[in-house]
Amino acid sequence: MTQKRTLGIGLLAVVIVAALLIGGLVVLSETLAEDSYTSEYSYDVEITTNGTLTNATVLVPVPVSDGEVSVTGALEDGDYYAQPDAFSSRIVETDRGPMLEVTADEFVVDPEYYRVVEEGEMGRTEPITADEYDPDDPDMFVRDRDQYELTLRIESDERIETREPVGTEPVLEPRVDVTETACLDGAERCQEYTGFVYAEYDADPSTDVSIRVSHRGENSWWVGGWSGNWYSDEVTVALGGSQADWIAVDGSLEAGQGSYR
Repeated sequence: MTQKRTLGIGLLAVVIVAALLIGGLVVLSETLAEDSYTSEYSYDVEITTNGTLTNATVLVPVPVSDGEVSVTGALEDGDYYAQPDAFSSRIVETDRGPMLEVTADEFVVDPEYYRVVEEGEMGRTEPITADEYDPDDPDMFVRDRDQYELTLRIESDERIETREPVGTEPVLEPRVDVTETACLDGAERCQEYTGFVYAEYDADPSTDVSIRVSHRGENSWWVGGWSGNWYSDEVTVALGGSQADWIAVDGSLEAGQGSYR
């Protein structure tokens, strides 16, 4: 009888210790998560071209919440990264609402030609002239595209609502004809919509220009590794030759991505 009682007490002690350990780990995990918890918005604009643009003005959507452009302060303070210097950017009012205006008197794209040279197992590349370039030679290639890029990050003191951002968080505007769609990559809610950009520039008919604007709100934390959840909003369009008009573009929003504690 004494042996059974001793065994029972031992098992109870093991259970209590295990419970204390698990409880301690839970508390520790919560503490680590809270201490490392960060929330951030990102806004990125890319205008890519394979030809020279002159007298260029492009208007693209901006993240808006409650009628206010969320990136205005950062842009006015110069708290962002942008290149090349040929372009300038600012927020302007249009008949479709506030938008980011990107302008350049001339954006020159000079093709660069290269040859792959065997050197040991790795090989290397070396520049060549346009006259040396042979498009049929698989060891030669050309870099004939250049890009304007703007990158902006804003930390948030409040947790970002990533499951239902429309109406509570900044999303790209303008947007019309919003429809709910099936999610294909693990998001909880997805939408497609029509956005707008304005493009005006002179270019050769063979010049291709692609425009991509993305906005993202994300919460992240660390517990034995980084975790997080986010929503993402994006518009894209591909253009050819000179432009001078408003253009309807495809937009998509994916919400409820990532993990939720």
